[in-house]
Amino acid sequence: MTVRELIEKLPEHKCGLYLSHNEHRDYYESVATWLENYESMGGGPQWKDDEAKQRAIDTDECWVLQWYPETPIGCCQIAAPTLEEVLDLARESKE
Repeated sequence: MTVRELIEKLPEHKCGLYLSHNEHRDYYESVATWLENYESMGGGPQWKDDEAKQRAIDTDECWVLQWYPETPIGCCQIAAPTLEEVLDLARESKE
């Protein structure tokens, strides 16, 4: 995939956009524990479905894309077990 192809898959955003991979490992946590902690604070990314979320937990791999479509206040956040899946989910959010 070229850089141009990657950029075309990203959602429109007037403020920041962040792509992270395995952020849970920065805290010495598994995906499952990281998600539990995140969700207990009232947050957490959107997943395509429960199966994708479970695969992330099973493989301990998590890609998260977060962007601010209009202002630096409200954001969208999606997650998937692979880069390709998070980019596909981002593309779906554009449609």
